[in-house]
Amino acid sequence: MKKGINFKSLVPHLLVILGFAILSWGYMSPVFKGKVLIQTDPLQAAASSHEVADYFKKTGEWSGWTNSTFGGMPTYFIWGRLSKGAVAPIGMFTSQFGQGSYIFFYLLGAYLLLIALECGLWASVLGAVAFAFFSYNIQIIEAGHISKVNALSFAPIMIAGMVWAYRGRSWLGASVFSFGLGLDLWANHAQITFYSGLLMVILGLFELVRAFRKNYIGKFILATVFIAVFGLIIVANNTSTLWTTLEYTKETIRGKSELSPKPGQKSTSDGLDRDYAFNWSYGKLESLTLLIPNFSGGASGGELDEKSEVYKTLGRYNIPPETASQFVRQISTYWGDQTFVGGGIYAGAIICFLFVLGLFIADNRYKYPFAVAFVFFLFISWGKNLAIFNYTLFDYVPMFNKFRAVSMAMSLVQLCVAVIAALGVKSLLANKPNWSELKRPFYISLGLTGGVALLFALIPGLFDFRSENDPRFVENLTQQFGNNRAAANEIYTALLADRSDMLRADAFRSLIFILLGAGLVWAYANQMLKNVTAVAVLLAGLVLIDMWAVDRRYLNNDSFQQKYYSYDDLFQPSPANLQIMQDTDPNYRVIDLTTSPFQDAKPSYFHKSLGGYHGATLRRYREVVDAQMSKNNMAVYNMLNTRYFIVPAQDGQPTVQRNPDALGNAWFVKEVKQVNNADEELKALDAFNPRQTAFVDKRFADQLKSVNPQVDTSATIRLTDYKPNHLTYESDSKVAQVAVFSEIYYRGGIDWKAYVDGQETPHFRANYILRAMTVPAGKHKIEFKFDPPAVKMGQQIDRFAAAAWILLLVGAIFMEYRRKPTDDL
Repeated sequence: MKKGINFKSLVPHLLVILGFAILSWGYMSPVFKGKVLIQTDPLQAAASSHEVADYFKKTGEWSGWTNSTFGGMPTYFIWGRLSKGAVAPIGMFTSQFGQGSYIFFYLLGAYLLLIALECGLWASVLGAVAFAFFSYNIQIIEAGHISKVNALSFAPIMIAGMVWAYRGRSWLGASVFSFGLGLDLWANHAQITFYSGLLMVILGLFELVRAFRKNYIGKFILATVFIAVFGLIIVANNTSTLWTTLEYTKETIRGKSELSPKPGQKSTSDGLDRDYAFNWSYGKLESLTLLIPNFSGGASGGELDEKSEVYKTLGRYNIPPETASQFVRQISTYWGDQTFVGGGIYAGAIICFLFVLGLFIADNRYKYPFAVAFVFFLFISWGKNLAIFNYTLFDYVPMFNKFRAVSMAMSLVQLCVAVIAALGVKSLLANKPNWSELKRPFYISLGLTGGVALLFALIPGLFDFRSENDPRFVENLTQQFGNNRAAANEIYTALLADRSDMLRADAFRSLIFILLGAGLVWAYANQMLKNVTAVAVLLAGLVLIDMWAVDRRYLNNDSFQQKYYSYDDLFQPSPANLQIMQDTDPNYRVIDLTTSPFQDAKPSYFHKSLGGYHGATLRRYREVVDAQMSKNNMAVYNMLNTRYFIVPAQDGQPTVQRNPDALGNAWFVKEVKQVNNADEELKALDAFNPRQTAFVDKRFADQLKSVNPQVDTSATIRLTDYKPNHLTYESDSKVAQVAVFSEIYYRGGIDWKAYVDGQETPHFRANYILRAMTVPAGKHKIEFKFDPPAVKMGQQIDRFAAAAWILLLVGAIFMEYRRKPTDDL
């Protein structure tokens, strides 16, 4: 019997979606007043990509390379979208809804997953609210981690597809899975996609065991094949993105270094350095912020006001009230294990109670895999604080060592918490257990959540509330108070008291919400409340009130500013920038030493900067920064054509220093010295004259066989035309020469190709990071063109795969229409 579409049954879901829209835009209501969030990461990206964005605006041509950040690097992760697949336009469409839609897509993705898990409408709403308003998910909106926001929104969709596929709806499930995966790949946040894949592996293993036990292994294999085929086709839709990512990653700090291992290190890692990867590790004790938001002191930026002990103490030292108010709002109340945080990672007090209850009463099929995944991702988030577990994953699990900031695994922890809580509520509402059946799990759940909250509400002084950063804080405070150590210690003691008060207040707060939620469950079990819908709505409402209020600590109306119409409104050049921009020859480099140059992309908006901000810089460039530029090696600055330094003047204001020794865009060297390996090449830069000598790895020896640089004082080489992805030079010399170009070497002969008079000519790497080539005698036109095959060929594959995926979708719709309900597993 064919099963048609019951449009009437869709009405409740459409109303829920409408409610989600109201919630999302209601939370972000300042967008209706013409205001926007000025987010750090998008600003950094805008500065980094300004050169190529401006180039595209003027010419309509996409450039995969920019010279405005870190001396030069690919633009794959800072500007534009490469994929020509079928899902990419849908991803771009979702981005058109603006900042007000971020929470909406959180809600929608989680709701779809919970519906696939058959949690029912209201339990699914509750779980979706729990995931969307998870404080970490809100904090990353405020910080501007938009690719992460998008990836977290779409990850539940592909998990929902997997669930449907293993429930017997292979065509529907594989289609939804591929759609979610396509959007997740479009979001371009590999770490969240990787973590989501690990969750699906756990879920798949449990489904495999169930298939063996229930004797339907054939159907399991069929569903797996469907998922694999649809998945591979959608991956092919993103070939250009994935191919360039793979190639680029090998060249970055996430790839393998050619330098010898550091002392005590067994070998150079094919990935991030371990210390860097685990720099943001969530503390074990800090995990109690899931239950009590300010358990570890809240945000690093401070959460105190005029009622705080610190404010009162400052008053005793005759600090003006306005100054004291500003001080307490900036002081760090955070005392957890991480370097700094945007706020407590709060799962919701009621949700924690429902999660524990769900571990007892939820259906076993999905309770166990999501419980295992909860523990797994919590362990990952602990990072170096659970070294034996995470260092093993880092060393042996493929791809794990490519990622940093493991604390972001907490978003997957919350997804598992929300799922189990919703499954528990579904069981509660559907099975209607009496009090005698529910009493034992109820009291255990109440004790493990409300009891813990009560303990810290009554006895917050179980900890000393000190952090590793506190000694530095006290030293700085001592200097601010004219070396008055006693004053600094008194203020610090007040800060410890404020941290204790914050814990106590939030512990009481969590206890109240737990008692309210538990009270509803108790009343329902004892048939004092009999209306299932009323109980579900009240529970969801309490969860929303609880989490909304905590989220407003970190993202509220004050976070918004008046809308800007151009990045020019946000990036105003300083007098120093304006002075440099008077230079009529724009093809030089600048480094701004008034800021942290390799953590700030703003100078890239105005100049070709040696600095920048990016999580995946080219490894060789980073190694030169650490080994040479950090030691102020002027020879390296000169070979990079650093014409201007922005430095602080005596009054602290930025001032410009022109470097007369900058070597220009290209020059001929008098000698070439071959070195045996990367260690020798990097070490050679310690003391050398880049105008005279070039150091070249012996792997390029073939290109130097017939070259013997000779002095020709009349020889010239100059840049005649500049585009980010196409550089043109003119050379004139009586004899063959070796030319060095102040451009970053990247995949020479593959992505960057060199041409002499239109004929492709090999070029090689010199001085560890620069391009060089042999130039024949006479007058010649030399060109460098950036034309990666992975982009051109990858986009062709994208298009073919898009057509195949659309055909599969059409077939899936037809087969789903013919499906019999008895096929469900």
